[in-house]
Amino acid sequence: MSDTISVGRMWKRWSALAAIIIIIGASKTGNAVAAPLKSSSPDQPSATEKKGVPKAMFTTRGGLAYAQFCTDCHRLDGEGVAKVFPPLAASPSVTNKDASAVLYFVLMGVATTETETSKGVLSMPGFARLRDDEIAEIVNFVRASWGNAKNPPVTAAQVKSARASLDPKVDVSAFDTPRIADVLKEPNAEQLVRGMRLNTETHTLLPKNVGNVLNCTSCHLNGGTVADGSPYVGVSAFFPSYAPRAGRVITLEDRINGCFLRSMNGKPLAKDGDDMKAMVAYFDWMKRNTKPEDRVEGRGVGKISQDIKPDSENGKRIYVAQCAICHGQNGEGIKNSQGQPVYPPLWGDQSFNIGAGMARTYTAAAFVKRNMPIGFHPGFPLAQGGLSDQESVDVAEYFSHMPRPDFPAKVNDWPKDKRPADSRY
Repeated sequence: MSDTISVGRMWKRWSALAAIIIIIGASKTGNAVAAPLKSSSPDQPSATEKKGVPKAMFTTRGGLAYAQFCTDCHRLDGEGVAKVFPPLAASPSVTNKDASAVLYFVLMGVATTETETSKGVLSMPGFARLRDDEIAEIVNFVRASWGNAKNPPVTAAQVKSARASLDPKVDVSAFDTPRIADVLKEPNAEQLVRGMRLNTETHTLLPKNVGNVLNCTSCHLNGGTVADGSPYVGVSAFFPSYAPRAGRVITLEDRINGCFLRSMNGKPLAKDGDDMKAMVAYFDWMKRNTKPEDRVEGRGVGKISQDIKPDSENGKRIYVAQCAICHGQNGEGIKNSQGQPVYPPLWGDQSFNIGAGMARTYTAAAFVKRNMPIGFHPGFPLAQGGLSDQESVDVAEYFSHMPRPDFPAKVNDWPKDKRPADSRY
């Protein structure tokens, strides 16, 4: 994955594949397709309308579904990640009147090809687990955004037909992924959308409280909806609860502020403020019917054996090969063309401080094991995870022990309970 130039070339091959799929789809239906690779259209909006976050992102089902399932790679502005994940504006599979290619990619997924100069493979997972109407909503949102051509909407019936023809593999894991688009049905929809955005755009929307460039979703993937990616499903049912690190019973608001102080290296939210209420409302929406005594499938990040001895030197090699493409050669993260953070720093002044759970080797290793890298294999929803237990421990040891901000209040941690063996202090 470290050969980003070659990876960039692979995306061009994807565009060529899109053109082929469009042509094949046209030949099957008898429809003529003129110049499938052209992305311009007389109906396209002006250049000024092609940039930024579409207005429909947070007010429509298709926009919210895109925000949940697609932005980690293609971003809120649809620009993708340079030399890593492709932009959606002017993409042939998106702009063409025939939706065959985009439906193929969404249902089946696709992967780059390994070559002599590009040893890594990047994958987009298939989203066949989503319902036909959900896929249609996402596709229509993308085809109507960022100056893409104005084409007839895709229907659920078209998705159903494509599904029957392609027979995609469907993820059957037990975790029931919440659909953020469903918040629009709630009476407090505006508050819930705000709560979701405070999780996915934390450092942008709460600059006075975030002391680095991380978002909640840096650890709680897809807005807290990914199994073993610290999902929020059912979490609020377990508060108030005793927290060994605090040595007392804490509320959900306490737990949220703990993340602001540690992972965000910042300042707590006012517990009675609108932003805290929006975040708690978002958690409560994901509680569903969970009771305190229930076991929630996919909760947390899982476990990894502390009998595995870390090899930091091997961790450095793994980091360079698998992590640097997104988190930077020196752990500094990567930015877009406007200088805005895309993927977070893993060490340095703009990363989480020493008091964060991710600064502990085995906590970080469990997260890495199940969630990093993304785009690693065809798995739903982020093609995430795939390293072995040993590799996960090694790379976690490497990045968690790199320089990062201190946490002066660490002297108050674990006042009654045994300190974890991998604690950094």
